[in-house]
Amino acid sequence: MELEDFLFDLEEELGEIISLEERSPGVYHIGVDQGELFLQEYFAVLDTAPVAAKVRNYGKKMDGLRLFAQADDSSGWRIVQYEVSKYNIAVQRKPVPEAAFRDASLHAVELHPEYFGMFPVPFHTPQGCTLYHRTLANGIYWLETSMCKELLAVCHPIWNAELSFAARMLCEEPVKLIAALQENAADYMFFSKEASSIPIFELMKLRGEWEGTVIDCHALMNAIWECLPQYALHVNGERNPEFESAIAALMPEIGPNALPEPHGDRMVYMYPEAGTEFLLLK
Repeated sequence: MELEDFLFDLEEELGEIISLEERSPGVYHIGVDQGELFLQEYFAVLDTAPVAAKVRNYGKKMDGLRLFAQADDSSGWRIVQYEVSKYNIAVQRKPVPEAAFRDASLHAVELHPEYFGMFPVPFHTPQGCTLYHRTLANGIYWLETSMCKELLAVCHPIWNAELSFAARMLCEEPVKLIAALQENAADYMFFSKEASSIPIFELMKLRGEWEGTVIDCHALMNAIWECLPQYALHVNGERNPEFESAIAALMPEIGPNALPEPHGDRMVYMYPEAGTEFLLLK
């Protein structure tokens, strides 16, 4: 069976198919016009495809195939992308750029630890070796080191996607960070206990379940005011040209993404009675 045998059903389900490309035997990338500004992208995996058995628990089941929407991170489309790359390297002997294969697998690990396993806990840190860790999320760890230091460790796919440049510059090795950003080579960022409040605040944007279970938000906000009050003022909408210029000057190409955009729903308040001990898992 070829994908052409299912085109009628697919267009009934999705809309007009504008582009179609076979990525590996039985695996197709398709672009669909759904009346939006950009084409909606999907992977279609035939039941007869060599990788079909590995992705059968993901995507949407249709007669003879599975459908994976790239707009839905939970659909499993990154697993399809990873398996296609692996098949093309191992079986088809096709050249696949190492960086693209690495990036595909790293982002898939973040979203699907049940398939790939967890990101490894970093052993070497700027403050000694890891002796003990607590998992805040896959790829986000609270560490205690051989130098009696507490550190927040955030893996590359997460810090690269979720942390502002201002938050990144609070890491333990900012000079090395700038070089790593240019080479896209830093696997983990490490933040001291004192500087971790700001990256945790930004990470919580996608992890509301941390509130009250992992993080005491009132204490976290107090810690932000203590760590970098200019950041709190910026988040609250009080523009500080000197602070903004100082951050942007560290890496001009970052531009407007150097600082997070102020957002009325995520103000940083003060709670004098809450203290600054924000981690609830300790």
